[in-house]
Amino acid sequence: MTKRILLVDDDKDLVAAVSAVLESRGYAVSKAHNGTDALASIAASAPDLIVLDVMMDTDAEGFGVAYKLEGDPKTRQIPVILLSGFTDHMASKYESFEFIQGRDWPCAKFMKKPVSMPELVATVGKLLAEADALRAAGA
Repeated sequence: MTKRILLVDDDKDLVAAVSAVLESRGYAVSKAHNGTDALASIAASAPDLIVLDVMMDTDAEGFGVAYKLEGDPKTRQIPVILLSGFTDHMASKYESFEFIQGRDWPCAKFMKKPVSMPELVATVGKLLAEADALRAAGA
C-alpha cells in the first residue's frame, strides 16, 4: 500500500522539490501551504506522515499544528517531521536545543533547513517503518 505524506510549507519551491523527490520514491504526497489548510487536509484524510514547516503565516504556526495533532487521540500516532531554518539563530546552543526537542517537542524528528534530501528521504522511510512496527505490535 502506498504511504501518504502531507507536506506543509509556505515555500512553494521547497514544496515542489520535496514532493518530486518523495513521489519519485513511490510516496503519495499531498500539499498544504499553511496550518489551517494542513489541519483541514488531515481531518479529511489522515496521512501516514507529515513534513511540517515551523514558520509559515506566523513564526510558530507549525508548532501549533504539531501540538494540536499530539493532543488529539486520532492523530497523535502520525509521525511529524518539523523543518525550520531558525536554528541558525541558536548556533551557540544547538546541543541543548537538540536535547530539548528530542524529549518535549511534538515531533518524531526535527530537521534544519535547508534540508538534505537524502537525509529527509532516509528519515521518512525510518519513521514510516517504525510506525508500521508499532501498529503491528498493537501499540
